[in-house]
Amino acid sequence: MAAAEELGEKYVADKVPEARMAELVGTTRRALQGKRARGIIPKGVWNEIDGRIYYSIRRYEAWIESQWDCPPELNLRATPFASGSPGMVRDAAKPSPIPKRQKGSRLPPIYVLK
Repeated sequence: MAAAEELGEKYVADKVPEARMAELVGTTRRALQGKRARGIIPKGVWNEIDGRIYYSIRRYEAWIESQWDCPPELNLRATPFASGSPGMVRDAAKPSPIPKRQKGSRLPPIYVLK
């Protein structure tokens, strides 16, 4: 990220104050406060030191990356079958693309009394 490279010159570590983090993320400081208060941004991404809030850029980027929902067929870490078909999960049954036919209800037999 260009912002991380830009920060490397100003800050020795990747920790930045809340106002600077809001600029980097492209939001307001108040929006970050709200996300923190609601528990959306986890405690490990930010920390309070002497009454001021600091964010870790590396941890923020890792947390954002972990929020992505990736289907198994797009996951490069999924182990392929021995046949080499990519993106398949081992021992998982695939649903049939053809819907099952509904079975009709059987009528009870009709008896004629004489």
